[in-house]
Amino acid sequence: MTSQNISKMTFGNYIRKLREEKQLLLREVASQMNIDTALLSKIERGTRMARKEQVEDLAKALNKSESDLLKFWMADKIVNMLKDESNSTEILKKVEEEIKNLTNKNQQL
Repeated sequence: MTSQNISKMTFGNYIRKLREEKQLLLREVASQMNIDTALLSKIERGTRMARKEQVEDLAKALNKSESDLLKFWMADKIVNMLKDESNSTEILKKVEEEIKNLTNKNQQL
């Protein structure tokens, strides 16, 4: 998988691709995560959003970096929140400013 292909994928498509590359069945991964197979299927199809704890469990089950999966998951959540907003770029700029302000405040402490 190239980084360009990955950037065009949803979180669900990405974890499905990882699972299939490792030749793992849906039920095997779901079992390792202690969730129902149907729930994992919905997460892969994008009809259900995974919880943070489930992403952490997925990282273990798929032997992937937890940090990388969490970044992908969070980006997907943000896209889903902003996809219907006409001013999404301005919102993201505002968020970036706020994060920089928080970071600067934390560094001053």
